Amino acid sequence: MKIRKMNKLKLALFIGLLFFTGIAIGYSQKPMQSCPRNFDGKAFTKIKKEIKKHDGDTVAFDVEVLKIAFGYNDKPYFQGKMDNGETLWISSMVSNSDVTVGKKLRVLGYLNGVTADDEIGKKYNKGGIQVLAFALLNTETKQLHFSDAFKNEALLWKSGGFIPKK
Repeated sequence: MKIRKMNKLKLALFIGLLFFTGIAIGYSQKPMQSCPRNFDGKAFTKIKKEIKKHDGDTVAFDVEVLKIAFGYNDKPYFQGKMDNGETLWISSMVSNSDVTVGKKLRVLGYLNGVTADDEIGKKYNKGGIQVLAFALLNTETKQLHFSDAFKNEALLWKSGGFIPKK
């Protein structure tokens, strides 16, 4: 009988030790990076040949704004230069004054091909691949602008470092 009580006590102490060790480890880890990236010019170069396979993928990347046109509902449709010099057109779902030539932005959105019925995409985008951006982060001011329809995704990206899936 005493052996059983002793084993239960040891087990309780062991579980308690594991619990408190887990808490200590959890607090010593760095929090997730705010607004992380999962895409860059090198990745873009690779997927350009097989865009249909990546259509709808969620990407987060940095660009410098090169050219601006106006897309649907007077939202910016702009060309951005990536880290390796590759350029990509971005169809923003966000109305925002941060989209100016020379501005550096971090973009969160969906990769897709320009469709036959996309008049604006066909007019400006000769590469045929674009990003539908639902969140834009000004990398200087750290101000985040997002489409109301994607508020939860944008805030999780900024506060928790989560990039939403397809």
